[in-house]
Amino acid sequence: MKTLTTNRRVLVASIGLVAVMGTLAACGSSSSGSASSASGAASSSGAASSSAAATVADVSMGIEPWIGYAPWYIAQEKGYFAAHNLNVKIVNFQTDADRNAAIVAGKTDVSNVDTGRIVQFADTGQPTVPLLLEDASVGADAILSDPAITTPQQLIGQTVSYEYGTTSDLLLHYYLNANGIKEDQIKSENVPAANAGALLIAGKSPVVVTYQPYIGEATSGANASKAHVLFGSDKAPGLISDWLIANKDWLAKNPAAAKDLIAAWNDSVAFYNSNHDEAVAIMAKGVGAKPADLTETLAGVKIYSGAEVKALVTSGELATQIKGVSDTLLIMGKIKNPVELSKLADLSNLD
Repeated sequence: MKTLTTNRRVLVASIGLVAVMGTLAACGSSSSGSASSASGAASSSGAASSSAAATVADVSMGIEPWIGYAPWYIAQEKGYFAAHNLNVKIVNFQTDADRNAAIVAGKTDVSNVDTGRIVQFADTGQPTVPLLLEDASVGADAILSDPAITTPQQLIGQTVSYEYGTTSDLLLHYYLNANGIKEDQIKSENVPAANAGALLIAGKSPVVVTYQPYIGEATSGANASKAHVLFGSDKAPGLISDWLIANKDWLAKNPAAAKDLIAAWNDSVAFYNSNHDEAVAIMAKGVGAKPADLTETLAGVKIYSGAEVKALVTSGELATQIKGVSDTLLIMGKIKNPVELSKLADLSNLD
């Protein structure tokens, strides 16, 4: 299994025949996923959404080892799927390409996908429908620099090291655009996010883009005097975030199951908020990490309930966030047309 922070951060992935074939193999392999248990604790907040006598809906869910998706493991462990008459098979993917191909081809019914990708799906007319904003980076991603660099204009002419085609790429372009700096005014260097902080500390690159836990490693302890956060994802709300999405054909046939999935998510988030240590232990096991390893990452990640997402919709904030992602992807040449929230998602089941 790859590290919990890397897979969902790839911005550009193909959806061709090879990827689809890879997905078919992944869905059929013993390592791809496991069916959720139908037993466990009752739902804490919304079990009444489906009667006990209702037909159990089978759902296949694509996932990768990112902590923002891990509340689904709480739903599995605590019986919230069963409480909402769902039998969910969580299918683990090792690459974004395979995960994306599976949901587009209908090999999985629902999936967990970053916002940059769902905007690209909408632009190219893929048969997917976002249902729920799950999480957002609120400091878990950042542009780091030599402490002498304190303003955006100081980036002009500097070398910026980051991993191309990832959410680091998205964050950097957002920052450049927000400050009127063109891409050709900086020098870019393609470096894995895991190595970027080390380059900064060693004095080999004055500006890097990375994410937790590498941010903490580069800016704390003995390294604190060598690097600082120039711009964090907490200053770009919703830019780096994730959604539960459904295959369009599946959704048309299973609207009740979609509603019940969101109810199970809401129960899981409620458990996370009220039983934090136990919840983190379940989530850590699900993504293949130790609870202590998630401290820095979770501090920079906001996990949303449906009610919180509804508040973002009502205030207009979510529409603004999607516009920010769309505008940045347009500048990067990743999409051809602007994408608006009103034409992107089905947010009718947030309660």
